[in-house]
Amino acid sequence: MGSVQSQMENLSSAVAGRLLPASAMASSTLRSRTEAGEGVLPIDTLYEILIRLPAKEVCRLRVICRQWRSLLSDPQFIAAHATRHRRPLIVAGHDKSYRDDGILCDIIDLSGRVIKQIIRSTEDEWLISTQRNLACIAKGTSKSCQLLNLVTGDRFSLPEGLSQEHTPRRLDFMNYRASVALGQVALTGEFKLLRVIDNAFFNSRYMQLCEVFTLGGSGDARWRGKKAAQNHVNMSPLSRVVIDGVVHFLLDENLINRHVRPKGIASFDLLTEEWRSILRGPVSIPAYYSNLSLAALNGSLVLVHCMLHVSMDLWLLVDFKKSLWVKKHAVEINLSVRDEFLAHPLVILKNGSIVTYIGSRGLLRIYNPRTNTYTDVAEMGSRVGIGLYTGNLLSIANDAT
Repeated sequence: MGSVQSQMENLSSAVAGRLLPASAMASSTLRSRTEAGEGVLPIDTLYEILIRLPAKEVCRLRVICRQWRSLLSDPQFIAAHATRHRRPLIVAGHDKSYRDDGILCDIIDLSGRVIKQIIRSTEDEWLISTQRNLACIAKGTSKSCQLLNLVTGDRFSLPEGLSQEHTPRRLDFMNYRASVALGQVALTGEFKLLRVIDNAFFNSRYMQLCEVFTLGGSGDARWRGKKAAQNHVNMSPLSRVVIDGVVHFLLDENLINRHVRPKGIASFDLLTEEWRSILRGPVSIPAYYSNLSLAALNGSLVLVHCMLHVSMDLWLLVDFKKSLWVKKHAVEINLSVRDEFLAHPLVILKNGSIVTYIGSRGLLRIYNPRTNTYTDVAEMGSRVGIGLYTGNLLSIANDAT
């Protein structure tokens, strides 16, 4: 076992080192590795053929010979292939009470096919969130977490306990719950975690703390205490989302007269490590049989408003400073079973269809808002943690069958 700093640098570089989308560089690599006489086709033609093949076929070609494996495993080729083949993959964490077969999570495509399965390292762990090739895993409690590289399987255990800044408060960390978010800072490429801790259910005094951890940062690898949000944030997993290095939280709301205008959204900038000004919600929304959540859809912040098992409205943020929202979609979800009213969008496809996760059975359903029709892709069962895999498809496909 290396040092903590060495483990973090290895885990971070394993992700960052696969993000150079340069087809020209990949073509140059092919020229250097496939000299004249090694094949009938010109090198540029061969490259254009290979870059168009699906990931599964490229992985099969790797077994032809050592030279082909080296060529098709080159990071520059993988990055160029990823740029051309952009398709959503879903990371679905397992609920152990529903399926106790040792699987932590599945990575599946939109046909429902399992691309890869991740095995649990211990019995009591579950998926919290994902970011590119990394997943944040809870170990028995949300206050004890690991980072998992979904491609290499490398793990890094995050420090437990409160930060040095918060330790003098003499708080009982075991009596607190934590909300952990993993994000990447666009300007620096650093991966950071934000942890919000509160004691809403254990003490009469309601308190929230805020802490940040940098992956692969300075030699002083620890949680660092930061100023808490000016208002209490909602701790529910579907009430937070990470977009472009900013963690957004719905604020805790009080429903009055069966109507609620969201007090706002608290946003923590992982670059500056400071809270932004409160973002106001879009409109008054009926509170009776309604549910609010946040989603990251195609790089945009979206407020999701579900009316029980009837409809799902998607409000897209178009101007942060002006708190300007636009109602982009109004989807008739028409659920027949009342205990499946929870609907949460995962991604909007190029044709406008909305990939959605629904209910206690874990349905992966694709809605077509124009025709008010849908297709059920997979029934995954009850889940703990679900999100998009935004890492490299060709790397994941190494283990595809």
